[in-house]
Amino acid sequence: SASASASASSASASAVFGGGGARAWSGAPRAMALVATATASASSTSSSSTTSWGARAMGDGRATARTTARMFASDASATAAAATAKTTWDEEADADADDARLGSRTLDASSSSGVMDVRWNISETQGKGMDATIAVYGIDGERRGEVTLPGRIFDAPLRVDIAHRVVRWQRARAQSGLHKTKSRGEVSGTTRKARPQKGQGRARVGNLKAPQMRGGGTAHGPVVRSHEHSLPKKVRRLGLKVALSAKAAEGKIIVVDTFAGLEPKTRAMKDLLERLTGDVGLAAGGVYHSSLIVDGEFEEGDEDAIESEAVTPNALVRLSSRNLPHVQVLPQIGLNVYSILKHRSLILTRGGLEQLISRLDAPINR
Repeated sequence: SASASASASSASASAVFGGGGARAWSGAPRAMALVATATASASSTSSSSTTSWGARAMGDGRATARTTARMFASDASATAAAATAKTTWDEEADADADDARLGSRTLDASSSSGVMDVRWNISETQGKGMDATIAVYGIDGERRGEVTLPGRIFDAPLRVDIAHRVVRWQRARAQSGLHKTKSRGEVSGTTRKARPQKGQGRARVGNLKAPQMRGGGTAHGPVVRSHEHSLPKKVRRLGLKVALSAKAAEGKIIVVDTFAGLEPKTRAMKDLLERLTGDVGLAAGGVYHSSLIVDGEFEEGDEDAIESEAVTPNALVRLSSRNLPHVQVLPQIGLNVYSILKHRSLILTRGGLEQLISRLDAPINR
C-alpha cells in the first residue's frame, strides 16, 4: 500500500511539475518504505517498552506489597512489645502500691504477717452475715483454741459512707472549740472620735477599734463553741460493725486468751506484737507496730507497782505499751470506729470479745 501511494504521488508530481518533478520524486517509494519500516519498528519498540514498563510496575508493586507486609509485621511486633511492656509496667505499679500500703517495706516472701491470715483482696461473699471461726493465741504465740466471730457483727456490708459519718461525728466531739478572737467591742482602746469630721481634707473616721483599723477588732472571727453534732445511735452502732467487719475482711483481727504473765516492759510488748502481727502490722516507716488492743472492763490496780502479782492483766498491757507510739489500749466499752481504722491490726482478748458481742447485741436505749 505504501508503494501504491508512492506511485500515485509520483504520477501526480509528474503531471504537475513535469519532468523535474518526476526526477525529484523518483526516490519516494524507497523513502516511504523506510518510513513504514521505521513506524513498525517504533510500534514494536513502544509495545516492548510498554511491556517492560508493565513488568517493572508489577515488580515494583510486588516490592511495595512486600515492604508493606514487612511494615505491618513490624507494627504488629511493636504493638505486641508495647502491650507486654504495659502489662509489665502495670504489674510493677501494683507491686509499688502494695509496698506503699505496707509502709515503704517490700512485700516479698521474707515478709511475715505473724499469726494473722492477711487478705489483700476482699472476698465476694463479704457482707453476707456469715459466721467465721478464728484461732485464739497466747502471749507466747501458741494456739490456745478457737472462737467464733458472729456474722451479724463481723460480716456487715462495708458501708464507707456510714464509717465516714461516724468518724466525722467523733472528731467533731473531740474538737475543743477554744478558738477565739476579739471583736471591736472587746479590743482595749478609747472610743473617742479620732479626728474632726470635716475641715482637714481627710477621710471621715470614727472609732479606731473598727475592723479596718490597725490594732482594731476582728470582724466575724471564731468564738468559743462546741463543734458537736447529733448522730443517731443506730448509725453509730452500724459504723462500729462496719469497722469491725473491715478488719475481719482483711484478716487483721487477733484474739488473745489473756495477757496474764506478761512482763511489764516495753521490750516484752514489742516482742509480743512481733510474734502476733509480724511485719504487716508495722506502721509507716517500718519501725513501730500499729495495734489497737482491746480488753474487758479495766480493773482497779496499781500501775506503778513493780511486782506482777500486784498488777492486773490489763494494767500490765497499759504499762508495757505506753512507750510505744502507735499502740493504744482501750476497754471494750471505749472501742470506737476512728481507733479501729487508724491502726493496722486489732487485738482482742477473749473476755473483751465476749463483752463486746454482748454489748452490740443488746437493744439500743432510746
